[in-house]
Amino acid sequence: MPRVLPTGIRPDTAFVWFLNPLKSIKYLICTRYKWLIIKIVLALLALLMLGLFLYSLPGYMVKKLLGA
Repeated sequence: MPRVLPTGIRPDTAFVWFLNPLKSIKYLICTRYKWLIIKIVLALLALLMLGLFLYSLPGYMVKKLLGA
């Protein structure tokens, strides 16, 4: 009869990285690039608002000139 090895003493969180890969990816990305991601999102929102302003500006100018 082969001898059975005793079970190892491991914490419950030892293999969390393997069990939930999306959580580990989120942790790695958010800790390293959190401020970069925030800056990029804010810059994109500012560009979007500027683009919408420039898109709607001619229509409002015509309304203002014609007194409508």
